[in-house]
Amino acid sequence: MYTSPKLQSDASSRPPFHVNRKTISAFLQIGRGLSAIEQFSMVMGLPGMSSSTYNAHIKCLSLENVKIKAEIVRLSHTAIRQAHIELNPHLAGEEILNIAVSYDGTWHKRGHTSHYGMGIVIDVLTGLVIDFHILSRYCSACDQNKKILGDKTKEYEEWQRSHNVGGECEKNFTGSSNSMEVAAAEVLWKRSINTHKFRYVSVLSDGDCKTYSQLQKLAVYGPDISIAKEGLNHIAKRLKNIVTEWRVKGVTLEGRKPGNLKEETIVKLANYYRSAITKNTPNVQQMKSAVFATLYHCMSTDETPQHFKCPFSEESWCFYNRALAAGEEPPKHDRSTMKTTISPHVVSKIMPGYQRLASDAILGCCTVGKTQNPNESLHSAIWTKCPKEVFVSEKKLEIAVTSGIAEFNMGSEIT
Repeated sequence: MYTSPKLQSDASSRPPFHVNRKTISAFLQIGRGLSAIEQFSMVMGLPGMSSSTYNAHIKCLSLENVKIKAEIVRLSHTAIRQAHIELNPHLAGEEILNIAVSYDGTWHKRGHTSHYGMGIVIDVLTGLVIDFHILSRYCSACDQNKKILGDKTKEYEEWQRSHNVGGECEKNFTGSSNSMEVAAAEVLWKRSINTHKFRYVSVLSDGDCKTYSQLQKLAVYGPDISIAKEGLNHIAKRLKNIVTEWRVKGVTLEGRKPGNLKEETIVKLANYYRSAITKNTPNVQQMKSAVFATLYHCMSTDETPQHFKCPFSEESWCFYNRALAAGEEPPKHDRSTMKTTISPHVVSKIMPGYQRLASDAILGCCTVGKTQNPNESLHSAIWTKCPKEVFVSEKKLEIAVTSGIAEFNMGSEIT
C-alpha cells in the first residue's frame, strides 16, 4: 500500500507525513483551514486530519514563514537599492539611502472591531514592498484558557505567565483597531535604518493625516531630517505653503495683481499637474515634461512666448503651438487664450517646489499608482489567502500576508 514520505527534517520522534503538510499549505493558499480540509477529505473518501495534527503543521509552517519573510525582504532590498543607484549613481557609496515610500494600513475585519491590522511600506520607485508589521489584539490560546480556568484565577495567571515567557502569546497590541495604522508606522519607521538601511523621508499618500502627523512628532530621524508628505491631492496645499513661506519673508505672491498666485490659480495649477500625470503615465520623462509645460505656458507673454514644452500638433491643448502646427499666426496672449497667468517673479519662487514634485521618485510613484494601483492589488493578494469573513489565528495571518507579499513582489516561486 502506497504511503506518503515523511518529513525527516522535523524534530519529532514521529515525523509527520509530507502529504499532510502540502495539503495544509495548499488550503492556506486559497484562504481555507481545517474545516475545508475535512470536507474535502470526506468527499474524496480520504482519512480525516485531527486538529492536533493540523495545529502542529501550522506551528511548523509558521516557523518556516519567518525564513521566507527574511528572504523576501533580502531580495526586495537588493532590487530597491540597485534601482535607486541606477537612477543616481552617486548613491553607490551611501550606506543608508533616503527614499520615497507609500504607506498603507489594512485590517482583517471591516469597521472598528478587527482583531488584526497591519502597516505596509512600499518603495515608490520600484513598487516593491520593503517591510510590513502585523498587530494583533487577540490570542486564541488566552481566550480559550480564560474560559477554562477563569479570567482572574490564580491558575490562569500562572498559565499566562508561562505563556508569555515562552513567547507563544499572539497578542502584541492593546489599543483600538483605528490606532493600529499609526502604531504599525511607528514600528516600521523606527527600524528602517538599523534593519533595512533606508530612511523613509517622503511619504506618498492621499489618505488620513494621523500617521503622518505622528511620524512628524516622533522625529525618528532626528531634528534635522524631516519627513515630507506627497501625493496628487497635496499639490495645492504645497503651493499654498510656498505662498505662506514667502509672505513670512516679506514677499507677497498672492493678491489681485495679474500674474499673482491667487486661490483660484493655485487650484488650477494643481489640476494641471494632475492632468499632466494621468495623461502621460507610465512614461516618467513625458510626465515631467508635461508638468513643466503647464507652468511655462502660464507665464508666457507676446514678448516672451514660453511654449517650447507644450505639445506641438493641431490637436494640442496649447493655443500657440496649435496655431503654429496648422501653419497659422498664433493669437495674442490675452484673457481669451490664457485662462491662467503667472508672472515670472512668482514662477521663480515656486520653481523649487515644482522641481521636487516632478522628481523621478515622486513621478515614479504616480506611475505605479496609475498602472497597477499597488495598494489595492496587494490587499487583494493578501485577503484572497485570508478572507475577511473567515476567522484566523495570528500565525495563519502571518503566513497569508507573507505569501501575498511574495506574490506581489516577485511571483509565487518563493512560496
